[in-house]
Parts: sequence; C-alpha cells; structure tokens
Amino acid sequence: MDEVRALVARVAGAAHDVRVERVPADGDAAVGGYECRDGVLVLRGSDAVAAASAFGQYLKTVVGRQVTWEQPRLVSRPQRWPDAPPTRLATPFPIRYHLNAVTYGYSTAWWDWDRWEQEIDWMALHGVTHPLMQVGHEAVLTEMFRRAGLDADRTAAWIGSAAHFPWTWMGNMNSFGGPLPASWIDRHVALARRILDRQRALGMTPVLPMFGGHVPPELADASAGEIEWQGWHTHLLGPDSARFASLTADFLDVQRTLFGTDHHYATDPFTESVPPSGDLDHLAAVGRAVYQSMADRDPDAVWVLAGWPFHYHRDFWRPDRVRAYLSGVPEDRLVLLDLWGEHAPMWRRDDMFDRRWVWCAIHNFGGRFALFGDLRGLRDDVEELRRERPSRLVGVGLAPEAIENNTVFYELATDLVWQASPVDDWLAGFARQRYACDHDDVVRAWRILADTLYGPGRTRSIPSPVIARPWSAQAPFAAQRLAGEFVPADQEPQRQSANIDAENDPTVLGDLPRIATAARLLIGRAAGAGVPDVVARDVAELVGHVLAQGVRRHIRGILAAAATGDAAAIRDHLARLRTDLLDLDDLAGTRAESRVGRWIADARAWGDTPAEADTMERDARSLVSVWGHQSSGLHDYSGRHWAGLVRDYYLPRWELWGTWLAEAAETGGEPDVTVLRDRVVAHEETWRNATGGYPVDPEGDTLRVAIRLLDRLGH
Repeated sequence: MDEVRALVARVAGAAHDVRVERVPADGDAAVGGYECRDGVLVLRGSDAVAAASAFGQYLKTVVGRQVTWEQPRLVSRPQRWPDAPPTRLATPFPIRYHLNAVTYGYSTAWWDWDRWEQEIDWMALHGVTHPLMQVGHEAVLTEMFRRAGLDADRTAAWIGSAAHFPWTWMGNMNSFGGPLPASWIDRHVALARRILDRQRALGMTPVLPMFGGHVPPELADASAGEIEWQGWHTHLLGPDSARFASLTADFLDVQRTLFGTDHHYATDPFTESVPPSGDLDHLAAVGRAVYQSMADRDPDAVWVLAGWPFHYHRDFWRPDRVRAYLSGVPEDRLVLLDLWGEHAPMWRRDDMFDRRWVWCAIHNFGGRFALFGDLRGLRDDVEELRRERPSRLVGVGLAPEAIENNTVFYELATDLVWQASPVDDWLAGFARQRYACDHDDVVRAWRILADTLYGPGRTRSIPSPVIARPWSAQAPFAAQRLAGEFVPADQEPQRQSANIDAENDPTVLGDLPRIATAARLLIGRAAGAGVPDVVARDVAELVGHVLAQGVRRHIRGILAAAATGDAAAIRDHLARLRTDLLDLDDLAGTRAESRVGRWIADARAWGDTPAEADTMERDARSLVSVWGHQSSGLHDYSGRHWAGLVRDYYLPRWELWGTWLAEAAETGGEPDVTVLRDRVVAHEETWRNATGGYPVDPEGDTLRVAIRLLDRLGH
C-alpha cells in the first residue's frame, strides 16, 4: 500500500500523517474505508485502488474538496485532517473499466508523463481497476512488421499519424498523415513503461492492445478480403492462415518483452466495418482464431471485446452471427463491453449473448463541445445494476471518446460505484465541493443545470451549430445522422457527416435564459470560492453554450432572407453571426484549455526537427477540423469551441456561405453549389496545412468577458 501514500503525497502535498491498511473484502467485490482521529487519517482497502478511492471519498465528504481533471491537486492541504468516524465503502463491481480506444486520439495523443501521472492518480481516486492502455503500441506493430520483412519506411507510412493511430489499430484506416518523428517510438516505449509501472503499482490491471489481423496489402491474404470505413480500405489476414498465427505470436512476444502483460487484451477486427462475409462458419473461424492466437502465447489470456459493432451494425450482427463469432472463445476468457449503456444498452435487448459483460457509458463523442448528461438516468442505471445483478455482469465502466469535459457526469458515475445517493442531495455536495464554496447560490446554479443541460433524457449531446459545415443553400445540419447511432444496412454506402443540430428539440433555445442565470449565480460567488479558477472555467463553458446555441437564430435568419432574395438582410444576419462568433472566440481565449494554440503546441513538442513539428501540427489540425480526407464524411466530428479555431476556421466558413447566398440574391440567380463547395474545401485545406500563429497563454479575464457577453445578449 506504499503507492497509495505516495498518491496522497502527490495530491495533497504530504502524507506523513496518513496510514494505509489492507482489509478483507468480506464478500464484496472490493471494500474501502477511512477514519480520522487526532489529525491522523487512516485509509483502508481490500486493494490499493479501493484504498485510493477511500481517500477520494474522504476528500469529498469530509474535507469538502474534489480531485478532478480541472483540479488534479489540492490548492491547499488542511494543516490537520478533519476528524471522521469509521466509514466503510463497498462495491459489487469487480471490474471498473476506463477509456476508449479513440480517447488516445481525441484527448491523450500528445500527453507527457506529467499529464499521465495526473490521469493515473485520477483513475485510482475514482476506483478504476482496468484501464485500456495503448501508449507505445506503435513500437509493437513496427517490430512485428519488421520481423515479417516489411520495410521500415513502408511500416511508418502505413501507421501514419499519431493523432489518428487509434483508428489504424482498430482497422478503420491506415496510411493517413505522419510519418511519426524519428524519436517517437523510443520515447513512447519509455513513457508506456512508466505508465504501466504506476498502474500496476496501484493494483490496476492494464488492458493492452491485441493484433486484429489488419495489415498492409503486401502482407495480406488475397482470399481474406478487406474491410471499409469512411472511404478507407484495410486488408486482412485469413483467420486460419499461417501468417495470422505467426504475426500474432510475434506481436505478443514483442509486447511482453517491451511491456509485460496482465493477460487482458483488447481487439476487434470489425469495430465499425462490416466483415467480408456473414457466413456463420467464417465468423466463428475469425473469433476462434483471434482468441486462440492469444491463448497459444498466453494461456491466461482474456479477450476484452467492445460490443460496439453489435450495436452500430446490428442489421449485420444478428444474434446468430454474434453467437457464432464468440462460439470459439471459452466463457471465462471473454469480457464483453456494453459500450453505450446509458443510451443504447445492449443488455436489455440481447442479454449480452450469455457472456461476462461490463456496463459502460460512452457519453462523449469526438471531444466536441457539448454540455450534457442525464444525471438521474445515470443514477437509476447504476443503481438498477447494483440491485438487480443482471446475469453475468462483472463490472461497470466509462468509455468516453474524449475526456476532460462534463466533470459532473464522471464524478457521479464513479461515486455510484461505491454508494447511491439521491441526485439532488449528491448534486448539492458536488457544487459545494467543486468550488470550495458553501453558499447556496452554487447549489441553485447546479440545480438549474440538472434540470436543463443535465436533465432527464440528455443521453445525447446538444450539438453546436458553430461547427456545422455549410454545404448547400439548405440548413447545414437538419438532415444528417446522429453520430454513434446504428447504420441500417441499406444506408451503408452513404457518407454521412456528424455535423448535426438539435432542430427537433424545442427546449434548446428555451433553456438558454435559465443556463445564463446559472452562470450569473456562479459569477456572483467566484470571489468567495476556494477554487475560483474552476468557477471561471464553468462560467466560460456555460456562457459559451448560450452564445453558440444562440447563433442558430442568425443561421435561420440568413436562410429566411435567402428564400426571399433579400441580400441586405442576408448580410445583416451574417454580421450578427460574425459578432457572436468573435465573442465566442474571445471568451474561449481567456482559458488555456480552450485555445487551439495549446493543442498545436503540445503536438509540435514531439517533433525533434522543424519538419517533424510541422507534420505533427498538420495532423493535430486535421483531427479537429477536416478530420481525414475530404471525401470521408467526418468533417468537424471533433469540432471544438477553441480560440483560433472559431475565429479562423468556423467563422470564415460561415462567411463564405453567407456571402455566396448574398451574391446569388443580388444577381437574382440560383446559387451555384459547386462554387460554394470549392471555396469551402479550399479554405479548410488552407487552414489544415498552415503552421504557427497561435499563442498558448490565456488572454483576458474570463468573468469580465462573460459578464460583457451576457449583458450584450440580454441575459
């Protein structure tokens, strides 16, 4: 338990007055606890994660402080730990899973050890036992392909961009962006070892990647076919081929040499792609080969399989096909993740195919700016799992595509692992802890938010119209598919964008005055808060939401004016849209975490030469703008309300659209959509390929700017 005391010292500054004791689980999956007497804090746990979680709970409920993504270290440690009676915490969930494969693109792509150390501490304090750990995976693939005879430059080209590498691992894409800097692999092997050492020291079970049979065409089996995703094609190895077996053996040998093993492996050959064949025998052969290749090298191997394809392509993945696919895997050697349990729970429909499974919440898609989450629904879901104990359930987890957003959702989810409380009571404590402020105004603010942004049914994000891509004379967001929803078989060939708007939700605009009121309440208590910077961060996000959602009025105004051929009105609404977007950019610029310059600088820091830094910047810019190829349909999937991105990418695109409509109105002709699209693509590519020009440090006072904007908007 020494590592728990070291964690306490990192988080609180010292741990000389903290003892950690191991206790039996007594029939529960894990047990934690704390008590404090005469300034000596005693933490108890059936394992290190449980003891660390007890410290997190003590900080919240007794000290009145949180350790979150925004506040990873206590601002000030109590000189003397407050007394607390013996308190026991228990959970029925032996597995508490964390992270998504694509979190390693949308959030962690450029992290260094300092940031990873904070995240591992966050995991321990929040009860995580099984984190997905992909750092350093490029090194394993590179050595595996070298042993297969592939040229190093060819391997690097196939691996592509650091930001997009998660999709290469999953078999979605390849050969996009990059190449990686010359030192990338060695530096990330060293980083991965530090991460794994710390996770293991805290008693976690890292889930490492596994080879799924995705290869460059030079190594593929001609008869095995290929899979397609958003215009990319990836070649496969036949499940029964000698090369599949040999490459998998090399992969596991290399991975074990570099990183060791905890016997849990994550892979899926068909994450969002349809298999080449739906034949039951073929699918059974694929599943059997993937598992057997693990077991041949590691008899204790457990396949951690995300059930996402069974939702996303459920027209293909009929129950008989899923069961065939899993039929060759022993029951105790598979854990199936019900990945989107809070919105589209598979377990209610398919009984998880009689396999061990973990309920997960995805919550966030792509890191897009969105304030949302059904708090009461989350509480009800986890409490139902705790009470009903569905067949073969072995845990709960969080699988967000991006993190460091909507902290309230993640704090509630991880608290519910240990104990259930009425949401209103929990929320009052959350508000006071978050700001280290006891005033009722902060509670009032969060009760407003719990009835609006975080109210019942908010299991999907409220998309930002700011990031919608204008592409025709019609509304640029009304008819496009919601990201993550399943793809019917007859729609598979379509390229559908994630640029969507909540036009079918009349409460979005109606809620804005109440959300503005919540922001005003927080502003009024910032001076007395123990952590005023967290207040400022939340205010920036709330006012940013009000401002961004309000721009749909200007977009609608432009459309209405275009319908009547009123060029002057088009330009008038466009000017108002410009004002709002420049104000949004100013507001985002007051926060370091919402500046595109920070994202770019973090990416460039991994390049050892100017050319390498420029390559990293292009890949970083791509992910949060065009995403991939112009034809891929993923434009703005990872759109952010970031200073610089709003001003130089989204605003000019809207201006191209509004000007194009105004010009058509002035001439009396029909607007030529080809002209618009050529201009939009040229603008997007110019921004993606540019370098430099964005500062990283915040500018201006967040609360002053927020007040000015609320006053201007009349809230």
